[in-house]
Amino acid sequence: MIIDPKKKIRDLYFYNNLLLMVIVFCIACFVTFFFLENDGQIQSYYGTLRPGQTFGPIKITKDKPKIYIIKSYFFGDNSSTYIYGEVQDENKDTLYEFGKDLWHESGYDSEGYWSESDRNMQVKLTFSEPGTYYIQMGEEKGIGTGSYSRFKTRSSGSSLQIISARSSGIPHLMMGGYFLLAALIIFVGLNPKWVGEKLAALNERLGEMND
Repeated sequence: MIIDPKKKIRDLYFYNNLLLMVIVFCIACFVTFFFLENDGQIQSYYGTLRPGQTFGPIKITKDKPKIYIIKSYFFGDNSSTYIYGEVQDENKDTLYEFGKDLWHESGYDSEGYWSESDRNMQVKLTFSEPGTYYIQMGEEKGIGTGSYSRFKTRSSGSSLQIISARSSGIPHLMMGGYFLLAALIIFVGLNPKWVGEKLAALNERLGEMND
């Protein structure tokens, strides 16, 4: 599209097409974020982590940092687990530790059935100093039955993924998010009548569904 300097702000067709190009750019940023964060080498494990389970060695050379993303998902019911890990140097000495409680509880009370959970853990590790490193993982299981629970505690389990990311995708995610938010605000400002009509039609449909 050729930008005509004579175009005026009231030419909505021109500016709406410009905003469409910005939205396409935002989508490209989101795709790049996903690619950078998830398209590296993946090591997966399902079940119960053995205490002291070690991944590595991770060898870092000068000016070639690496990013590892650790993802864990807990799929137990009315139970809990603590996923923990630590980064070690080449002598297996601990450099720093991390961990999180993952859990699920459900039951019945005076208001009926309820369910609460926190099933996901994600940790991003950046290795920038030259050397050899290891990631040691482990798991400690617990049991939480929930108030007035009518369910028997089922066997719990968890999954673990250690992803060697190509690079950090956070800058791409932030850029795409900021530009998308700005594009939406400008679009609403340029097209208030159209947006109002669409919202009114949506409200009417929701009202018909509730009836």
